[in-house]
Amino acid sequence: MNSALYIGASGMVGLSQGMNVITNNVANVSTIAFKKQDIQYSDLIYTTQAHMGDWWLSQGDSRVAVGQLGHGLQVETVRTIHEQGGMQSSNTVWDMAINGKGFFQVSGNNAELFYTRAGDFRPDNEGVLRMPEGYALNGYKYNDDGTKGALGEVKIDKFATLPAKATSKVNLRLNLGLEYDKASDAANPYFSLLDLYDATGSPPIPDTASGWTQPITLYGANGEAKNATIYFDKAPGTPPDSRVEYVIAEEVPREDPTADPPVPAPATGAGLLMSGTLTFSGSGQLKDMSAFTPSVAGSKLLTDWVPSALVGGLPQLMLGDGTAMTVNFGITAAGGWQNAPANAAAVGTDPTLLPSMGANAVTALDATTANGTTPALLLNEQDGYAEGLLNNIAIHADGTVVGHFSNNQSKDLWQIPICRFTSEYNLRRGGNNLFIATPEAGQMEMGVAGSENYGEVMAYNIELSNVDMAAEMVNMIITQRGFQSNSKVVTTADQMLQKAMELKRS
Repeated sequence: MNSALYIGASGMVGLSQGMNVITNNVANVSTIAFKKQDIQYSDLIYTTQAHMGDWWLSQGDSRVAVGQLGHGLQVETVRTIHEQGGMQSSNTVWDMAINGKGFFQVSGNNAELFYTRAGDFRPDNEGVLRMPEGYALNGYKYNDDGTKGALGEVKIDKFATLPAKATSKVNLRLNLGLEYDKASDAANPYFSLLDLYDATGSPPIPDTASGWTQPITLYGANGEAKNATIYFDKAPGTPPDSRVEYVIAEEVPREDPTADPPVPAPATGAGLLMSGTLTFSGSGQLKDMSAFTPSVAGSKLLTDWVPSALVGGLPQLMLGDGTAMTVNFGITAAGGWQNAPANAAAVGTDPTLLPSMGANAVTALDATTANGTTPALLLNEQDGYAEGLLNNIAIHADGTVVGHFSNNQSKDLWQIPICRFTSEYNLRRGGNNLFIATPEAGQMEMGVAGSENYGEVMAYNIELSNVDMAAEMVNMIITQRGFQSNSKVVTTADQMLQKAMELKRS
């Protein structure tokens, strides 16, 4: 009887702990990223009773069965079920969920490290991303050169600026199908536009004197936007080849006597940056080019115009403030200028005296063309920009935090890593949606989200609890019935024991 009382009591104790686990799951059905638990039981020790259940072979002395009596149950373990929870969208980029395996790493005030899947982060008054309980999200900050720095608290400065960057290269792709040679100079037919250029005019080259113009924006050393224009016109060619001459000039201030201080009239050659020619094959494909730049700023004298310096096989011009940049029409000199004259004045009417990129020139597949009679801009790229203010933040699936600035530029600010463990089931729960690393959990590995076996970061989402209410209700009923049955065993055994005691006293 005493054993029956103990066995029933052990069942009641174990099942009451099971009810605690179920209750905790139900209580956290709406807790973000909560991972449900289940409880596992095991039976207790057994005792062998003499001459009970002993089966013996009739022809041998070997036992084939042993009679044993159990002594109840015990709680073997309470396990965390790391199944993926559902996703709920939100309206803030700082809500982040992990789709797949892994945890965010967060740190406390004393630099203690914790791990969580609850990504309801918000920036504090210093811009540090924190959980509601105050734990800071850890990540790698990108340096200005694009490399990753040391691991630290993710901090977003909402007043951050992106410094201005001067233009260093201009990529242009055009179709220069020009029908007429409008700016004609019999003595210098390849510099007709240069000869017509007058910075005091508006525009500096009359529209009737150029076949086509293309405005471009360039950025100086301090990020100041500078308006420039490229003027194109047909030039004498050598059939079946055709040729187009061009002039690049930046806009200069007009004369304004009323300004304080007064602005004087610019020199006629002020703002001139580059002049040259583009040579096309009979099929309209770019095959060669020339480029000259002034050795004396503002000069239109051809003796002051010399073959442009080549940087990376591309001609280089220089703005009035000293900012140097290359110009790429889609052709690159692989071996420098060939047959380069001392200056533009030496060319005259002979196109063979123009500097050439030679037979080793490399032409891009999308290079400038000269087809038809309708000019068109196909590509206008340059790498400069003015200073920009941080407008908004985007977080990519690989955990990269990208800042978008008012100058239409973006910059990688942080990399939010994902952590995983050899055995996530052996992490210790720390409350506040946190897990704590233990030796039993094995080595922690930190990697890039979405790579290998690391989960992806999903901004504008919150992971929900993985508790299944229907399953918990079923488990609750089973546990309750088991508890009631064990309590009935205890009361019945108690009555039997009392009856036995009465028989002894009678």
